[in-house]
Amino acid sequence: MIDQSDAVLLAACNCIGDAAYDNQAVAAYLFEWIKALHAMGKRDVAAPQWVDKCIERYGFHPLKDDLTGEDMLYKVADKSCHGNPEDASRKVLQDFRRGRLGPICLQLAPLSEEDLGQQKVVLATEIQHDDSQQNLQEERLARAAEAMKSAEEQGLELPPIVHGNAAEDQGSTVEVGKGLFDGW
Repeated sequence: MIDQSDAVLLAACNCIGDAAYDNQAVAAYLFEWIKALHAMGKRDVAAPQWVDKCIERYGFHPLKDDLTGEDMLYKVADKSCHGNPEDASRKVLQDFRRGRLGPICLQLAPLSEEDLGQQKVVLATEIQHDDSQQNLQEERLARAAEAMKSAEEQGLELPPIVHGNAAEDQGSTVEVGKGLFDGW
């Protein structure tokens, strides 16, 4: 499946066996998905009672304080499941499946006959994903450089592959997976 969101939504609807998915991830994604539908201005169509039911059942407003799906799941855990996120995720999924969160439509119909399928729902995590990937890569490189510097200061000898000059040391190209061991 190219877009895993459909698989996660099927899991939320209990159309996939329990052993095939993580309850916490699915419940958090469900919260994030419904929040995105609200952000798109589709509250009346997609989940008209969701905010009120979250306040009533879980004791928090899901659209305030810029909460992520995981944040909402942990709020449910703290308020009604003694801090256990696994119990909270099962509670959220059961509430959704039994209609206790009100009627919820997870997929939006096309706006016109020319549209080829459902409307795209963009999650907040997808918007931030591109920038965070670049920042994450830069952070990893900086940490790696700092670790190499620290190892050299402590007098630790690093293998040539770490320095990026293994081919120069061996006089040939580096074979992936061979390592530095030549045998017995």
